[in-house]
Amino acid sequence: MINRGKSRVSAIRVTALVVFFSTILLLLSAQAIAAEGGAGKVQSFDGHTFTNDEFSLDPYLGKVPILLDFGSIYCTTCVQSIPHLIVMQNKYGTDKLKVVGVNLDTYGLGRVKRFFNSFKENLNFPILIDRSLSISSAFDVLTLPTYILIDKNAEIVATIVGWDEDNKAKLEKIVDKVVSGEAISAEEKLVKSDVTILAPSNFTVTYQRAIWVVGLTGDNPGPFTVRLNGGTEYEVEVYEDEKFAARIPLSYGSNFIEVVYPKGADVGTQAVVLFRDPRMGEGMGVNFPEYAFHIESREEQCLDCHDIMPAEGEMGMTMVCDVCHGYQTKKKYVHGPIPVGGCPACHDFESAPKRFELTSMGSELCFTCHGDVMAQFERKNVHGPVAMGFCTVCHNPHSSSFKYQLNSSQTELCLSCHDGMNEKLSGLYVHAPVENDECTGCHDPHSSENDTYFLKGNGAGLCALCHSESLMASHTHPTGGKALKIYDGMLLDADGNYICKSCHNPHSSDSPRLSPVVGGCNGCHEKLIAVPTSEEEEEERAWYEE
Repeated sequence: MINRGKSRVSAIRVTALVVFFSTILLLLSAQAIAAEGGAGKVQSFDGHTFTNDEFSLDPYLGKVPILLDFGSIYCTTCVQSIPHLIVMQNKYGTDKLKVVGVNLDTYGLGRVKRFFNSFKENLNFPILIDRSLSISSAFDVLTLPTYILIDKNAEIVATIVGWDEDNKAKLEKIVDKVVSGEAISAEEKLVKSDVTILAPSNFTVTYQRAIWVVGLTGDNPGPFTVRLNGGTEYEVEVYEDEKFAARIPLSYGSNFIEVVYPKGADVGTQAVVLFRDPRMGEGMGVNFPEYAFHIESREEQCLDCHDIMPAEGEMGMTMVCDVCHGYQTKKKYVHGPIPVGGCPACHDFESAPKRFELTSMGSELCFTCHGDVMAQFERKNVHGPVAMGFCTVCHNPHSSSFKYQLNSSQTELCLSCHDGMNEKLSGLYVHAPVENDECTGCHDPHSSENDTYFLKGNGAGLCALCHSESLMASHTHPTGGKALKIYDGMLLDADGNYICKSCHNPHSSDSPRLSPVVGGCNGCHEKLIAVPTSEEEEEERAWYEE
C-alpha cells in the first residue's frame, strides 16, 4: 500500500517473469556499432556467446566474407537452418568464410544455454546473445530468420529473409559467388518472402494485453497461423486473398511472434519481436519505441478496405472504430461513453504522429468523468495501482463480463498480484465473502484510513458490518475478554484480549467455524467440548453465510 502518513511508497510487486527478465539483461553484455546507412563499411561489434566467451568481429571484418545469422530458438526455421550453416562453415573453412550466429532470445537464458549446449560439440561457429537487441537493430533486422552477407571489403552485399528450400539454394549460391569473388546481381542482393508482416513493428514495446498481427499474403493461398514463443498457435483470418489478421494475447517480456504459412512443399515463416512492459514497477529496462498502429505510413496499407478516419461532422461516431475494435465493446458491462458514440471522450482524433492517442494519461483521464473518486486518492493508505494512476490494472476501459468493468472476477483479479493468498483461500470451510467472490466486502480496493490491508473497519467493527451485535450476543464466548487459554500463534489485541481473529480465520480454514487451529474450540479447551455433528456444522456454515 502507499502510506501517505509516513510519506513512504512501498515496492510494487511485478511478476516473476519481469524480475527474471531484468536479471538476464544485467547478466548479458553485447555492443553493436551500426553499419553506416546499410550500404557503407560495416563497423565491428563485440559481444558474448551463449557460453559467455568474449567475441569480436574485428579479426574477420575486412579480411574474409562474413555471414551473420539472426535467429531465435523459438523460431522453427531458424533452428532448421543451423545444420546447413554448420555444413557451409565446414565447406569453406574460417579462412574463406566466417559464420556468426546472433540469438535474439533476451530472456530465459537457462533454456537458451541448454538448447545450444545440447549440440555444441557440433557447432563450428560462435552464437552471440544479443543483449538488448542492439546488434540486430544496428543491421535493421525486421524479421527472423535474417541472413546478412558481408564481403571481404566489409560491405553488406546481400540480405536473405526467411528460410526454406528455395532461400537455402539462393543463399548457398550467393555465398559461393562472394567467396569466389564473383559479382552479385541486383536480384540476389535482397531475397525475401512475398508474405509481409505489417504490424506489429519489430523491436517495439507495448503495454497492451493482446495485439493484432496484420500482414500481406503475397498471393500465398495459406492457410496461415500465428505461433507465439514457439508454442501456442492461433488461427488467422485471410481477407480477399490479400491480407491476414489475428489477435493474440501477449505475455510480459519478450514475445516472439511467428507467422507460419506454406511455401511449396516447405513451411515458410516471418517473425517479429514485441515486448510487453508492465505499467507498474520499473519495467523491463528495454529502450525501444512504443508500438503504435495508427501512424500514417501504416494506415496507407489499410485504406483500400477501411475508412479509418470519420468524415467531418461524424467525429463522435463509434461506428468507424467499431469495424476493427468492435470486439472490445461486446461484453455485458460497457463503458458509458461507448454506446453513444463516445470514442472521442477518451481518444484524440487529431493527434499526430500517433493518431487516436488518449486525451490524458492514467487516472487524469478517468477523473474527467469520475471526479467523485478523487477524494479516495487523498486517504492515508492508497492501493498501489491507484496511487500510480493505473486504473486499467483492475478496470477495462471498454467493456467487461464483470461488474464495474473489472478485468476479471474479484478473487482472480486480486490474486493476480497477491498470489501469496492462494493457500489462505483453499481451506475446507470458506468465509462467505471469499466464497462469493467479494474481496471488497472487507477490503476497499482504492484506499483506506486503516493501516491494515485497506480494511473497511477495525477489529470487531469490521465483522459487525455483516455479523450484527445481537447475532453475536447469542454466542457465549467472551469476545473482548482477557485471554485465559492461548494457543501458539493466537492473535490478541494490544491488551491481551480476545479478538474475532483469535478464534476465526477471516478467509478459510480446514476446521469448523473457521477456526485457525485443528479441532476448533477443542484446540484450546482440550476435548472438553463435543465435536460438532454434521447438522451443527451446517448450522455454523449458515450462520457465517448470513
